Amino acid sequence: MADLTETEQRNLHAVADVLPFWNAHDVAGVLTFYDPDITWHNVALEETYHGKAEVGTFIGSLFTAFPDLDFRVTEKIARDDLVSERWTIHGTHLGPFMGIPPTGRPVVIPGMSMVHLRDGRFFEDGFYFDASGVLRQMGLLPPLAATRTRAGQAVLWMMVNRLPAALALATLLAGLAVKRLRRAP
Repeated sequence: MADLTETEQRNLHAVADVLPFWNAHDVAGVLTFYDPDITWHNVALEETYHGKAEVGTFIGSLFTAFPDLDFRVTEKIARDDLVSERWTIHGTHLGPFMGIPPTGRPVVIPGMSMVHLRDGRFFEDGFYFDASGVLRQMGLLPPLAATRTRAGQAVLWMMVNRLPAALALATLLAGLAVKRLRRAP
């Protein structure tokens, strides 16, 4: 494996050095690592945040949703001005997230980012996380194993074929989920 360039080393340090600010829930501290023209592409939520103010608002919403948020980067690869990272967020869902009221459930969110750095600062970040896994952990989607059962496959068939019974069942399940959320602590 070739030695890292000075730029690659600097960029890997930036990715590592920002983590204590994330885990201290210090939005202003995190933003010191970001270029003023930062752009975040949140693929899972189909949102893009432009500039430090919008990125800071999103980060703040994460800290509200998960007041015990712990951000860990498990792997990093640098090439030129790019750093790819695999990360995991751990936290308890105690505030709104993805439009979902607090469930009080522990959540582990695995994700990946492709970060473009400019002069050692985060300039653009395209990140992905397992949104359906988050919904399952919050109790809003059934386990994927349920789709392999006879009943699960029947429901999926009805939904794919847009049968009125499937719509009625989906409406009933959505109503039960809402009632369950209202009772959640």
